[in-house]
Amino acid sequence: MPGRRGYRKSKRAFDEQRTRARIVDAAESLHGTLGPARTTLSAVSRAAGVTRATVYRHFPDEESLFLACSSQWISRQRQPDPDAWALHDDPLTRLEVGLRDLYRYYRAAEPMLTLIHRDAEVIPARVTAARIQAQDRWIRTLLEPFPRRRSRIVRSAIAHASSFETWRSLCRSSGLSDRSAVALMVAMVKGADP
Repeated sequence: MPGRRGYRKSKRAFDEQRTRARIVDAAESLHGTLGPARTTLSAVSRAAGVTRATVYRHFPDEESLFLACSSQWISRQRQPDPDAWALHDDPLTRLEVGLRDLYRYYRAAEPMLTLIHRDAEVIPARVTAARIQAQDRWIRTLLEPFPRRRSRIVRSAIAHASSFETWRSLCRSSGLSDRSAVALMVAMVKGADP
């Protein structure tokens, strides 16, 4: 009988993992369609096919569920790669390569990023801090080869060019292609760093 008891424990652990995964999948789906501010634990439990008590057993609070959901969503994205941008020493080439990578990411992740920006006030501080840290790294990597990188104008131009809101304004609101938006932003930064 010891083998049977081990099998039951194993099966129970596997079932618990599957339940946890269903809850995280449900939260991710709702965050991507309704947005974090409109996603309730009741809606998550319904979408996952479990009770609220089951959700709380796996995630003692909304922040722990949000962190699990956020980690899963991020792991499924092809993130921007500032290390690849840094291989280019020419400032404008690095900027172009970096913006192409960022705009590709923004286009692919647009539905979720739009809702995350809209619902920024309910995003846990740890998630917001990680996003800001990544954005700061992007800006530092793009700025590094510019001779006037300490100039407020150059820094502001690169920060503006690399933001999700700028991409949405240029590509969604104004209808530019990513390529045209990158060319426009490179020209803007070039003008800011004569």
